Amino acid sequence: MVHEIVIVGGGFGGVRTAKILSKWAGGSNHHIHITLIDKSRYHTFYPNLYEVATAHLPEVFGHLPVNFFDLKSSAICPLEDIFLDDLNVTVLESEVLGVDFKKHKIELKNASALHYDILVLGAGSETNYFNIAGMETHALPLKNFFDALKIRNAVDEAFYRIPKNQLVKVVIGGGGFTGCELAGELIGYMKKLAKIHGHPEYYAECLIVEAAESLLGSASLWIQKRAKARLESLGVKFKFKSGIKDVEDGEVVLADGSRIPYDVLVWTAGVKANDLAKTLFGVKLEKGSCLMVDKHLRIMPYENVFGVGDMTYCVDESTGKSLPMTASVAIREAKYVAKNIKKMILKKPLIDYKPYHAGFVVPLGGKYAIMEIGGLRLSGFLPWALKHLVSLHYWNELIGWRRALGIWKRGLRIYTEND
Repeated sequence: MVHEIVIVGGGFGGVRTAKILSKWAGGSNHHIHITLIDKSRYHTFYPNLYEVATAHLPEVFGHLPVNFFDLKSSAICPLEDIFLDDLNVTVLESEVLGVDFKKHKIELKNASALHYDILVLGAGSETNYFNIAGMETHALPLKNFFDALKIRNAVDEAFYRIPKNQLVKVVIGGGGFTGCELAGELIGYMKKLAKIHGHPEYYAECLIVEAAESLLGSASLWIQKRAKARLESLGVKFKFKSGIKDVEDGEVVLADGSRIPYDVLVWTAGVKANDLAKTLFGVKLEKGSCLMVDKHLRIMPYENVFGVGDMTYCVDESTGKSLPMTASVAIREAKYVAKNIKKMILKKPLIDYKPYHAGFVVPLGGKYAIMEIGGLRLSGFLPWALKHLVSLHYWNELIGWRRALGIWKRGLRIYTEND
């Protein structure tokens, strides 16, 4: 008997689950076939998107510079390449329209319905604009590779378009991890553009608008203070306790009625589960339209449907809080989901998911990062180097050392040259 396993989503959780199950089945007598469905065909390495959004590449008239393709490969990888040697994995480029949990079928756009024995939902998250008027129309999100390119190009065009005697103003909505990482690297990019376009360096400003009282609200007070001090030293400005109420063309309107002009507006302050979650019948949705999962990471009330990554609402019983939408959480959940799928096939009792707080490594411009892991606190070059070594390890798990090292080295060269 061949067990048909369908995984929706080619993000951290979906790809990791497929890889683990593929290797296990390849070395056992249990026959499984995995279909991985994703509408983009690419796996995105989100931790490098801020680097793409701030990468200065010498333009070549008429065509893209050669190192653009190295930059691209450092952030996205075709799913076909990841599963090139996995004969029991089929990658399907399509969009899921809905799931019939009773008949165990998935409705697809431009394709016939697909049967599953076990289903894993890991379609990730989308930008949440919180119904702020004008935000979706005027702001640039940072959720994929092409979003990063739009930010990069928009900032470049602002320096080209705006007179040299006027301030170029980039506003980042949200002082979370994405907003801080982007701001730290954006400052250096803006200085380069000022020089290229003949602007005085001090005629460029990067401002973070944050509704809370501090940056990085989910991190410790030590990280919050270090991050603010680091970004201030680079020249980043802040506006705290200022929720955005409305966005107009060229101006952000705050809750207190005050207005902040901008030339480029980037929104990093909100995410929600993929809209697929709202189409599913009989499931329980929690904050951000996330799917409620049980202690085995199954989507309630279905016993053969698992959830992984940003789509899920998983509560840490030790804190009573839901787990954050991070890559490390998705990867750890994938390991447990894969284990429990093996248990189901072997007809053994499932294991409970145990959350693990890995800590934080926050890159903040140049070869500098802040790290807090298990009580160990560091800032400077070492945490930055650790972040990139973790990236290398991740790619190795997917495509092997040889290819991973090539991608990692080419991307790192561009990043360090930009620093």
